[in-house]
Amino acid sequence: MYNNLCLHVPLLKELDYRQCILAQPETMSYNKGYELGLENYNNDNGCIYFEEKYWNEWYDKWVNGQPDKYYAYFKDKISGEFVGDISFRYEESKDAHCIGIVIEDKHRGNGYSTKGLILLAEKAFNDLGVDKLRNDIPIERIYAIKGHKKAGFKEICIKDGQCILVLSKEDFSK
Repeated sequence: MYNNLCLHVPLLKELDYRQCILAQPETMSYNKGYELGLENYNNDNGCIYFEEKYWNEWYDKWVNGQPDKYYAYFKDKISGEFVGDISFRYEESKDAHCIGIVIEDKHRGNGYSTKGLILLAEKAFNDLGVDKLRNDIPIERIYAIKGHKKAGFKEICIKDGQCILVLSKEDFSK
């Protein structure tokens, strides 16, 4: 299962999977209570209702936005099933490409996040000229932090209840 994962940049018509996982309360529970300020965000359950009317603009920004942005699904090569998604975007204030990662609830606990982070790092560092990946994770999300560390991310500090994790191109290449 672990070696059968690949990155799959979705076609516009495949955004129905993103729509599906963002609307799953179990998958998005980590996201609740953050007051994201989006008209399609539910603060009570963390879900983002990604209706088709949002797809074109979102796709142009995230899928066609390289090298400052990258977005892909995790795909099981054997079953063909999507198991989650991963992205990065450059944030000047953090001088890094910051990661977003979602593993669908029914697929959690199978090592997909670690493998997916490694695949993303390979893509970012080898193909897209990225120098540094970063993720700021709430300290109570212990398994997410462990998954990042298994993928080679280093804990830089704990700040405002967030574990700051960074992976540089140099460290990844070692």
